Amino acid sequence: MKLVAILTSHVMEGISHLPGVATQDWCSRAAGALARLHHPSGVGVMVGQLDARGFITNIELTGAARSREIKTTFGTSATTPEPAYLSAPGAFLGDDGLSSAREGFRVGEWLGWSFGPPSKELLVVSSAQQLGMLQRRGESVVWRRWSALNPIEILGSIVAIPGSTPGRIAVVEIAWAENPHGDSVRQQAILGAVLPMLAGKIARAFGDAPLSDQLSLTPREELVLWHLLAGEKVPVIARRLNRSVYTVHDHVKSLHRKLGASNRGQLVARALGHLGPLVPSSEPDEPLDTPVKPAAGVPGKPGRKPGQKAGM
Repeated sequence: MKLVAILTSHVMEGISHLPGVATQDWCSRAAGALARLHHPSGVGVMVGQLDARGFITNIELTGAARSREIKTTFGTSATTPEPAYLSAPGAFLGDDGLSSAREGFRVGEWLGWSFGPPSKELLVVSSAQQLGMLQRRGESVVWRRWSALNPIEILGSIVAIPGSTPGRIAVVEIAWAENPHGDSVRQQAILGAVLPMLAGKIARAFGDAPLSDQLSLTPREELVLWHLLAGEKVPVIARRLNRSVYTVHDHVKSLHRKLGASNRGQLVARALGHLGPLVPSSEPDEPLDTPVKPAAGVPGKPGRKPGQKAGM
């Protein structure tokens, strides 16, 4: 029981640090937080819409991550998230393991689990092993998503997004090839305990309407937002990022539109205290601009005040 409480707290801590605004890698970060549940494991997260038959009718965002083991100062092992975009090719899940899990959810396809009809209170955690799904292997939709791992267990869970229409859900799958505890009862209990917190975080970050690609922040926009939260002005941000002032202004305007803010105070209020640790993207979303040169003037001399004559 003590271990369950510790692991639950550890996973909740990771969820609490997820961005409070929608980013393009939000589900991968969420998967990284949930990967703390078990090592070694692969985690997939999908936010979208299901119909009463369990078929996917809309996908807002998907992501995947894997756990990795680190050594603590006490010499014991612990689990820490490793986002999909930081995973080395060929590591743990194979060259395309995370990609297969992330892209394994498809519109018009049966999810692969029988979670029951959509409802505002929907919260279910299932075990593929207990349901006999892993014996069918190639015949199982769930198995195909994680075939690169050749898992001995896959946990499937679903939770309704609060404040949204029935059918808008988050799906979490956790797969592992090793299970030193002999069963998945502990992991199922922890997953069931943290799912409401994850659903609430999604509701605040994504909003009560389906998220479109045009409303999620790009890595560059998120970086600009962080500098704005630090109180930096646009010219300072432009110098730090080696971008033109005009480009940073464009990012700021896009941030206002995506976050529904009409002024800088609302923009900061929308994001302050909610963004998780920033992980810069390895692929810039735009080419570098040539920095704008300062306005011509006499070095070392201040400009004239309004109404002041030359020489005064």
